[in-house]
Amino acid sequence: MSSRLQLISLKKKQEFKDIMSANKISTEYFTIYYQKKGSEKKNEILLSCVSAKKLGNAAYRNKLKRKLKNATREAIKDLKIKFKTNYKYAIFAKQKIYNTEFKKIVKELKFKLLEI
Repeated sequence: MSSRLQLISLKKKQEFKDIMSANKISTEYFTIYYQKKGSEKKNEILLSCVSAKKLGNAAYRNKLKRKLKNATREAIKDLKIKFKTNYKYAIFAKQKIYNTEFKKIVKELKFKLLEI
């Protein structure tokens, strides 16, 4: 079994619409939208990391998403049991995340994920 945490991405437009109309937590680095899951996919972590087109070109946006997704994996590993898998998440990157230290992003993510 792989040591990497498997995150299943949201794919459908309707999934994003549903989550974005639900609950939201904002920080200076990212915004977390979350919604309680139905009975489907109970043990899977449904999570998408998104960076808006206005943040820059594709290479820049992909770097932001990679950084955010890796920070999310790290935060979830550290939280272990305290992380709520009965929610679906969409995390939107903000411009400031690019020049921020990785550890600082992980710390902020852990703090905000515990608020949920």
